[in-house]
Amino acid sequence: MSSKSMTRRFSLRALCATLLGLTAVLGLMSAPAQAAVSTSPVHIWASQVRVRECPSTSCGLASQELLTNVTVQAFCQRWNDRVADGPYYNHYWVEIITPQHWLGWVSAVYVSGGSNDGPVPGPRIETDTSPVYCEYP
Repeated sequence: MSSKSMTRRFSLRALCATLLGLTAVLGLMSAPAQAAVSTSPVHIWASQVRVRECPSTSCGLASQELLTNVTVQAFCQRWNDRVADGPYYNHYWVEIITPQHWLGWVSAVYVSGGSNDGPVPGPRIETDTSPVYCEYP
């Protein structure tokens, strides 16, 4: 396993503890408190969905894990490369935590509940004018 891929795997508990610790340190330094990281459950309806390191099919795999009919936690979503599968297509990508605790991206075309080329209900949407930023450590 490369050092790059090792940095992408973490537990949700470890992430929350780190963020809480940073918030406490920032509070001691009189900086404004940081917003809590929120997630939303999303359902991957398809079989053998690849999880990418970034929101594009040109990105490498975040892990060898393939997702099939599973509910995962999503941080946010962002508009990027178009993915099509049969009659379904979407430009949105969803940043998720896999069941094996890998951080990565899946195309919204494989997530239940959205419409063709629309965002998935639940996770926050990153735009040029929003305060939502999808990349978490």
